[in-house]
Amino acid sequence: MGTGLRRMKASAILVACATAILAPGRERNGATDEAGASGGSLSEAAERTAASGGAERQTRSAGSMQAPDPAAASSPRHPLDPLSAAEVTAAIAALAKAGRVDEFALYPLVTLEEPPKALVLAWTPGQTISRRAFIIAKQGRSTFEAVVDVSHGEVISWRRVDGMQPGILPSEEWTAAGRIVFASQDWQSAVRKRGIESYEHIVCVPFAAGDEAGGLDERLANVVCFDSSDTRNFWSRPIEGLIAVVDLNDHRLVRLVDTGVVPIPRGPADFTAATAGPVPEPRSGIAIEQRPGPGFRLEGQTVTWAAWQFHVRVDPRLGLVVSMVRFLDRGTARSVLYQGSMSELFVPYMDPGSGWSFRAYLDAGEDGLGKLAAPLEPGRDCPSNAVFFDAVFADDWGEPYTRERAACLFERSAGDVTWRHFEAVNQQSDVAPRTDLVLRSVSAVANYDYVFDWAFRQDGTIAVSVGATGIAQVKAVSSGTARESTAARPAYGRMVAPHTSAINHDHFFCFRLDLDVDGPQNSFRIDRLKTTRLDPGSPRQSVWTLEGHTAAREQDARLRMEMERPALWRVINPAVIGPLGYPVSYELRPGMNAVSLLAPGDPLRRRAGFTNFHLWVTPYRADERYAAGTYPFRRAHDDGLPAWTSANRGLERTDLVLWYTIGFHHVPRAEDWPVVPVMRQEFELRPFDFFERNPTAGPPR
Repeated sequence: MGTGLRRMKASAILVACATAILAPGRERNGATDEAGASGGSLSEAAERTAASGGAERQTRSAGSMQAPDPAAASSPRHPLDPLSAAEVTAAIAALAKAGRVDEFALYPLVTLEEPPKALVLAWTPGQTISRRAFIIAKQGRSTFEAVVDVSHGEVISWRRVDGMQPGILPSEEWTAAGRIVFASQDWQSAVRKRGIESYEHIVCVPFAAGDEAGGLDERLANVVCFDSSDTRNFWSRPIEGLIAVVDLNDHRLVRLVDTGVVPIPRGPADFTAATAGPVPEPRSGIAIEQRPGPGFRLEGQTVTWAAWQFHVRVDPRLGLVVSMVRFLDRGTARSVLYQGSMSELFVPYMDPGSGWSFRAYLDAGEDGLGKLAAPLEPGRDCPSNAVFFDAVFADDWGEPYTRERAACLFERSAGDVTWRHFEAVNQQSDVAPRTDLVLRSVSAVANYDYVFDWAFRQDGTIAVSVGATGIAQVKAVSSGTARESTAARPAYGRMVAPHTSAINHDHFFCFRLDLDVDGPQNSFRIDRLKTTRLDPGSPRQSVWTLEGHTAAREQDARLRMEMERPALWRVINPAVIGPLGYPVSYELRPGMNAVSLLAPGDPLRRRAGFTNFHLWVTPYRADERYAAGTYPFRRAHDDGLPAWTSANRGLERTDLVLWYTIGFHHVPRAEDWPVVPVMRQEFELRPFDFFERNPTAGPPR
């Protein structure tokens, strides 16, 4: 397989990892790992694994540890540009040169260490900048954090992180988990009871074990396996009732949980063009073209379009990161958003059974939304007028690779209008057609695909949306249909195919929004709409009015959406007063949403404490980036936002960060099988007294 394993496409990561488990060997810089098994029976796989001595890590060649000239790894670039391949190599080489790591070290995260915000805001193009990398390294059983100056090849800081662990590494540990399982005679016996004699098409996936599985300092994973012998959609063929708990540090099977044989569903589950059959198409095709070329300008990672300017990168953990967002207002570039990105994603499943109780995923912190960015398909994921961005990441061994087409940028005109008015008196119509600039990335996280869009509109609005699609996670059941008596007890899921129950679950997406409304010194305003009773002499009994206040401290700004107590949420700049006497502001305008229905003390909910509120507001701190904490793997503590806001810090006239969570409950339906149509949620950041008037209506006349 060669180095292709380390540079696999995100959209095929599960299949690729399964192939790695089954392959006869794989190369790492010329060293071949013979521990993987291929072809034949399960017992033969075990024999080969034992004969190999379980060797799972090979010494990388000396050449891969040599840094390029540090000066070549840094050049006058934008300070928020992602790390280049040369910078990734320089960072890892600096750690090796300093004696901090050896050839067996693994690297869950290698990303840009952003310069201090004040320096970024003061930076001008062409100015020389010092470039740094932030690294999480796993050396043996220990986890370390490092900051490396890649401009000079120096290790700035190095510290061990006790009691916390990174998520499962997608290549090294996925492969190891499969080998551990295949080598177990107990597991082999269990799958034989289920009629499986050959492992050639068995796909095994490791998930973080629940906190009840053992000590939180243990690196435990629950391995779930599937049979892909007759379908590409292996998620439809779970080997139900069989969970292998493996220790990824000691490379051993801790225990095997077998709750009994449930037949593997065998109904149709493929959805490729070849198997789906004819799909109704529009009678006339729609072609999109921009003959003069795109209407935006790209300078490196900086985008200029209409009145907007912003910087974009794809972070290995966060995915799309939009920074330095400004709006050109009559010749003045006004700051709106210093930085916006996803922060964390929480997907808990609602089945308390032994094979399901642990299934609650923090996909950004445990897997990495950027690393799992799918290569976008021109003309399918993005229209034909799109421009694409590649992204450079570090693999599990710290070697750089390129994810092609990790994001796309395009102008979208869907026949919508920004505004319009028809005046019946003179029969005149005025219409402003709407064109958006859309930045898109898709993260393929196990069975689900998430479509992230940032849409910049001409009226100063930024619309952020996320769409969930992919394959529902299903459970094999004895019932063939919902009419059978056992199908409805208990109601943890719904039948989507014979002997196939899709389990109820949630999706919660937390966005980090560092708004700088005409500068960083802002306050947070809550304006509640309330019913006001009128005097008896009034022709009306009541109206609604606004009752507003400025949040003084963090606990004043932990907010939930309430239909009967609606409110406007705004970031204001009290030092900048508009021509009508109001402070300039931007409003966070929510869309559809949901609240967590898990009990407050439920360990799954405690892992994702950010779901307790729809909105949190904190003072800016550079080290507060991840809503569930830096290390959510198997954690059952109130890390991240609940811990930070317990300090109840002040919020007035300071640099503010908003943390907004979109959530929805997914009750599966028949139409969600075999592939889920996109379910989309959205919120807006929109100007509120920021401009003198509608910026798309032209200057005052």
